This record gives sequence, C-alpha cells and structure tokens, in this order.
Amino acid sequence: MWVVTVFNNQNDIRMFEYTSKNEAAQTLAKYRNAVLSFTN
Repeated sequence: MWVVTVFNNQNDIRMFEYTSKNEAAQTLAKYRNAVLSFTN
C-alpha cells in the first residue's frame, strides 16, 4: 500500500492510501508539503 502524508500544519496532518504507485504519485504532485511512503 502506498501512503501520501500531507503536512498542512502541526494540527492538520492527512493521510491518503493507494494501491497503485502511479495514483499515489499523481496525488503527491498536487501538494508541496507531502511525502510518499510504502508499507505492507
């Protein structure tokens, strides 16, 4: 599972889960303060 974590501020952290790396990368491109990670 691919996870995009968006850090808006210290009280607003959002996580989005994806099965496809391409789909996750498209979401990642929309945000400036975000990271992409993979977990089993």
